[in-house]
Amino acid sequence: MSSTQPASPINDNNRLGLDYRAEAERLPWRGGIWDVHTHIADPAAAERYFEAASLYGVERVWTMTQLEQVDAIRDAFGDRIAFIAVPNYEAKDEPDTFTTDWLRRIEGFAKKGCKVCKFWAAPRGVDFAPGLALDSPVRREGMRLARDAGMMFMTHVADPDTWFATRYQDSAKYGTKAEHHAVFERMLDEFGDVTWIAAHMAGNPEDLDHLQGLLDRHANLYLDTSATKWMVRELSKHPGEFLAFCKRNPGRVLFGSDVVASPNDPDERWFDLYASRYWALRTLYETGYDGPSPIVDPDIAMVDPTQAEDSTARLCGAGFDEGTLRWVYRDAAKRVLVDGGSPVS
Repeated sequence: MSSTQPASPINDNNRLGLDYRAEAERLPWRGGIWDVHTHIADPAAAERYFEAASLYGVERVWTMTQLEQVDAIRDAFGDRIAFIAVPNYEAKDEPDTFTTDWLRRIEGFAKKGCKVCKFWAAPRGVDFAPGLALDSPVRREGMRLARDAGMMFMTHVADPDTWFATRYQDSAKYGTKAEHHAVFERMLDEFGDVTWIAAHMAGNPEDLDHLQGLLDRHANLYLDTSATKWMVRELSKHPGEFLAFCKRNPGRVLFGSDVVASPNDPDERWFDLYASRYWALRTLYETGYDGPSPIVDPDIAMVDPTQAEDSTARLCGAGFDEGTLRWVYRDAAKRVLVDGGSPVS
């Protein structure tokens, strides 16, 4: 931050009053960034999203978007946006949404040239619909279909430790993080001929040693760094270890933000919502900043009710070197998602 005086109105995505447009110019990295994990609803949302993303150097993105919006977004933005196959979550209450309709959608995404298929398997899936466990029969059927179509897999496995301490206290219902990762590893082996991208640092940025073991045991596994509040909160607790982890695994860690862009985002908040994610993540990677995150993090008060509901996490920059930034920001995604390459030896 350049000033102690707020330059912009305070809101939940900008508790520091930052001028996010000016801040983008102050960050040191001048190369392009490829974001492999976004949720862009339609062309109107994409237009607004790119106003913020472009300021922060984002050149290409991969988005989880409804099949029905793919053609319109592609017509508007061309190769700047690629697509990740997802179910029709808007119809989550329909009986076939995660079964037959989902299988049809995998085929539909494949026909449109989609190269990544998302298998969401968060513990709260048990509250959502039957059959969402990563190893369920319908998931296996979908994986076989996606593999035969030449797709790689993305998955969301586990969730923050803060959630297991609160929302998921009923381990008989939701399972433990270790149990979810055990299922994940079985599927990595069962579909060992497929490239996997594990979103949100495989659901475990809290334990980089565990993630190293996953990468060492599974050459087909890659990680993305999406879910900004979660990554900032946990990786800031061990920024030096995070840098060492990324340096040890060049080409295996891909940049992701998890920005959700909707045309329904109100006019007074959408820019700060999108820009704050890129400011926080880039500040974490590129600088030695040590101070508050500008983004309200509800997990803080959820774990410790004595904390204010508008608390923000401490952000401690890891100060990546240029070579590591290049791998995380662009080259890993290019190697995996475009060139179809293997990890760096």
